[in-house]
Amino acid sequence: MDPRLEQILNLLLESERAGVLALEELAGEVEQGELRRFLQGSRQEEMRNVSDLAALISRNGGTPSQKTGPFAAKVAALPTVRERLALLARGQEWVARKTEEALAIAPKSGPIHDYLAAMANRHRAEVEWGRAEVIRLLPPEN
Repeated sequence: MDPRLEQILNLLLESERAGVLALEELAGEVEQGELRRFLQGSRQEEMRNVSDLAALISRNGGTPSQKTGPFAAKVAALPTVRERLALLARGQEWVARKTEEALAIAPKSGPIHDYLAAMANRHRAEVEWGRAEVIRLLPPEN
């Protein structure tokens, strides 16, 4: 495996682990059941990404990182649920961009390419849906 690709795949893996933690904490804090279910669904998707990325790295000759990125702590440090949800959306955008960077150095076809393309699309869709859900479900701040 190209060392640059392994490095960025491991960065994505660490980031997805942090996303799982952030989503778990947020889901426990929101009062709206529909938003909680959305966050729990996103958490499940992030958990699948962790598993899939680790397997993808291993199957292609790399070594999956065991680390967790710093994102969950950054989310938890914010004072309001709305601010934490906004940072979560920005984090999803960051992962989509990093996934697209990985695509640029990945083989042009095959399992790595296919997985990264689907992952980037899922994160972009979650960003848009998540923003719409936050606007719809959270009362305006005073």
